[in-house]
Amino acid sequence: MNICSKCIINENYPKIIFDERSVCSICNDHQTHKPFGEEKLLAIFQNAKNKNSKYDALVPLSGGKDSTYILHLAVNVYKLKVLTMTYDNGFLSQIALANIKKSVELTKVEHVFCHSDSETQRKIYKTMLLNSGDFCGACDIATKANILKVAAEYSVPIILYGSSPLENDSFVPDSIQDIARFKYILRNSKEFSERDINNFLIYPNLNLFYLSLYKKIGKISQEVRPLFYISNPSDKEMGNIITDKLGWQNDNSREYSKHFDCIAEPLTNYIRQKIYSYERRICQYSNMIRRNEISRDKALQLYAADQINEKPANYKDILDILQISENDFANIENISPLKYETKTSKINRIFAQLIKIKQTFKKL
Repeated sequence: MNICSKCIINENYPKIIFDERSVCSICNDHQTHKPFGEEKLLAIFQNAKNKNSKYDALVPLSGGKDSTYILHLAVNVYKLKVLTMTYDNGFLSQIALANIKKSVELTKVEHVFCHSDSETQRKIYKTMLLNSGDFCGACDIATKANILKVAAEYSVPIILYGSSPLENDSFVPDSIQDIARFKYILRNSKEFSERDINNFLIYPNLNLFYLSLYKKIGKISQEVRPLFYISNPSDKEMGNIITDKLGWQNDNSREYSKHFDCIAEPLTNYIRQKIYSYERRICQYSNMIRRNEISRDKALQLYAADQINEKPANYKDILDILQISENDFANIENISPLKYETKTSKINRIFAQLIKIKQTFKKL
C-alpha cells in the first residue's frame, strides 16, 4: 500500500495522488491555516452582547477537549454570558459526564441536557449501522437539531462550536449528515413512521440552503467557530489549559485521545477502517504532522498503539445496546462505500458546489 512519506495517509483516501517522492496531494496542497483575526471574533461577540439577551452565546458541551476549551474561552477569556447544552446520544462516557459536571460547576453557567426518545434513537442507530455502516451521521444530525432548538428556545444569538482546522479532512466521504439520505434509509427500512423520523430530526426539512438563509434573516442563531479566528494552542497545550482552569480529565488509557466522550467511537472507527481502509484517526494524526505538533515517527507509533484493525474491547457492549447480533455485525463490515450517496439532497449538492465556486473566486 502506498503511504505518504510526510504524513501517514494511505492510497485509499478519496482522490489522493502521490508524487514521485511519495508525498500525498494533501501535504503538497497544505497551507498553514491563517486565523481570520481576533478582531473579527470580538466584533461578533460585541454584536451578540448588543442583543441584550439573557445569554450571549450557547456552547454545546460534550465533555471532550475542544468543547471544554471553547467554554473556557467564552467565560474566562471573553467574558460572555453563556448557556451550555449537551445532547445525550446514549453513548456518553463517564469521563465526559464528569468533565461536563465539573466545568459547568466551575464556570457557574446554566446547562441543559437534551434527550431523544431512547427506543427510537436505538432503532435509528441500529438501522443506519446495518444499512450504511455508520450511525455517527444520525447522531450528528440529532445533535445539530437539538443545538438549534435550544438556541431558539433561549433566544441565544450565537452558537460557539469547538471544531478547528485540525479536523479538516478527518471524516468519511459519504454525506452522513444529509437529511435526505437519512430519510431514505429509514423509510426504506419501513420500521419508522413519518412522525418518528420528524420527531428525531426536529427540523425535518432543513437543508444547507435554508440553513444559510435562516441564519442571514436571523431565524436561526449564528454559528461561530472561534478556533478558526485565533491562533490555537497545540492539542497537548489545550488539554493542560482546561485541566488547570476547569478541572478537565483526560482519558489516560492511551497517550493521545480524541473523541473519548463517546464510548462507541472506537467501534465506529473500526468499521470505517473495514469499509474504507482508512479512518478518522489516521487523518487526525496526519493533520497534526502538518501542523508540526508531532513527528511522522510519533504518529506511526500512536497509530500502531490504536490497533485500529482489531475489534475494540467494548464492541460487544455497543452491539448489546443496539441489539445487533454478531452475524449482523459481520455483514456490516462488507457494506459498499458511498452506498447511498445518490440519495442525498439535490439542493445540498448544488449549494455545496456554489460555495466551492465562491471560495475559489475569493482565492483568485
